[in-house]
Amino acid sequence: MELHIWPSDFGLPAIDVSSLQFLACSKMCASPVRVVQSARPWRSPNGELPMVAQIDGNAKPVTDFEKFVDILKKCGQDVVIDADLTTIERAQLDAFSCYLHHNLYPAVLHTFWADDLNYNTVTQYWYASHLHFPYNLYYLEKRKKKALRMLGGKNDTEILKDAFMALNTLSTKLGDNKFFCGNKPTSLDALVFGYLAPLLRVPLPNDRLQVQLSACPNLVRFVETVSSIYLPLSEDELKRQQSNRKMWQSRISKAKADKEAAKTTEEAAEAIPDEPPMRDAILFTIGALVLSVAFAIHTGLIQVSVEEEIAE
Repeated sequence: MELHIWPSDFGLPAIDVSSLQFLACSKMCASPVRVVQSARPWRSPNGELPMVAQIDGNAKPVTDFEKFVDILKKCGQDVVIDADLTTIERAQLDAFSCYLHHNLYPAVLHTFWADDLNYNTVTQYWYASHLHFPYNLYYLEKRKKKALRMLGGKNDTEILKDAFMALNTLSTKLGDNKFFCGNKPTSLDALVFGYLAPLLRVPLPNDRLQVQLSACPNLVRFVETVSSIYLPLSEDELKRQQSNRKMWQSRISKAKADKEAAKTTEEAAEAIPDEPPMRDAILFTIGALVLSVAFAIHTGLIQVSVEEEIAE
């Protein structure tokens, strides 16, 4: 099998959630999968990566995580993913997977695709630089619209509230364990790693979700454990990523500075009272004069006399 994933960056073997989930799951069971870093999503049947191309020429490429897990279980390698789980644990795994998809995944999508500052600073620049023109414009627009549809119009506060609760739930479930179901990794660990690793490693100017994740030290330790054991980077990847680090630091610093400047300008504008338009001021003055004269005539302060001309 060949596993086609997005290229590596930011200390990760891929920056895409699904690519990391597929890759982590294959490595956790020592599957003989050939990993191909690609920036050609159009080769996939759904126009997205990751994609698993099977050796059997008649077999369709696989883009669904659950189907990929089923394939791994039938590959015949010594380590079979999820083999030691009981029926109850399998049911819990399915429930947890569904819970994360509905509560944590929307926040990940929002962080990278719906947050304008993060999107313009990191997401758009990264994908545009890895895809050729003009396909990069089409892909970014398509991917952004898809993310917004999945968010379903939920507001930022609601999305973050659900994500914070999901992170706390994950932290409680993991506890002091190495993995979520004991000392052996499962497909749930691969799923969770795919969600958390980009949040932890990719630098972002709007980092509210990153801050919340960093406040859960056992989840941070989990990401570092999976990265070091199953997904270590090669020397060439480390050197290439190191060469881009200053560029990304510069972009993030500039975005944060612009954000603070815009915030300061907005606060200063709110502190200045609004001045009425000149037209309103003139009309108000004329109206006040008319009322003053009318009042003066009515009270006798001003008397108006009418003289008739006498014809000779």
